[in-house]
Amino acid sequence: MKPLLVEVLDHILSQEEKLYYVISCDDEELVAFTRDTSLACNQKEGDEYEGVNAVDEARIEIYRWNENSASYYDYIGFIYWTNFNDGVERIVDNSCKLDDEYGLNQITKKWEEDYRYL
Repeated sequence: MKPLLVEVLDHILSQEEKLYYVISCDDEELVAFTRDTSLACNQKEGDEYEGVNAVDEARIEIYRWNENSASYYDYIGFIYWTNFNDGVERIVDNSCKLDDEYGLNQITKKWEEDYRYL
């Protein structure tokens, strides 16, 4: 079973080829603009502090590539993520657009149901 964050990012990024994500904490960029979900978090035994696992809390921002924009990216929304060494990682906040347009709540509920049946 994939980690929750990977499941969420895979779902969101699959909606559009021009979507990318960034992970940051306290204005430090942990993962630069990418579509590569293998950088999001630890995914196998032996991984040390990949993506969100490097910090207690992080902000995952979703952008759409737009060559006509001054910055080349349009901001779509954010996911606020916590992992305070208790073994439980959580989405504690997110922008409404990610839920309304990209089904964030649906994918998290499905993941939680699947996790219960392991």
